[in-house]
Amino acid sequence: MWRNLISAGLAGLLVIMAARLGIAERLGAHPFWAVKTGYIGALAGVVAGLALSWVPAGRALIVGALVAGIGLLAAKLGAARFAASYAEDAIAGRFWFFGWIVAAAGATLIVHSAVRAGLGVLR
Repeated sequence: MWRNLISAGLAGLLVIMAARLGIAERLGAHPFWAVKTGYIGALAGVVAGLALSWVPAGRALIVGALVAGIGLLAAKLGAARFAASYAEDAIAGRFWFFGWIVAAAGATLIVHSAVRAGLGVLR
């Protein structure tokens, strides 16, 4: 149990550090809310990682990769549509924002699963 908590906390901290260093901004998040999406996504990813602690680390890694991929897809499509509408399409802006939150949650799940596998927590 403690190893799962440690790996979830470490994963959350790594994603928050990446957000603070501007990784999301460099990948296309809006500079105004890039750090905020990292914080919210890291918290959601930690909760999801702890909820998926009973799943083997390899499967949780696959789930994290799928979640991150869907989030990045939503964020990129939302950003493109938002820019094409000259900032008039509010739904596209929300896809852009929430897509980055989902991408950060998926990244947290990926790191959590990798740390779990590294610590030897198979379950």
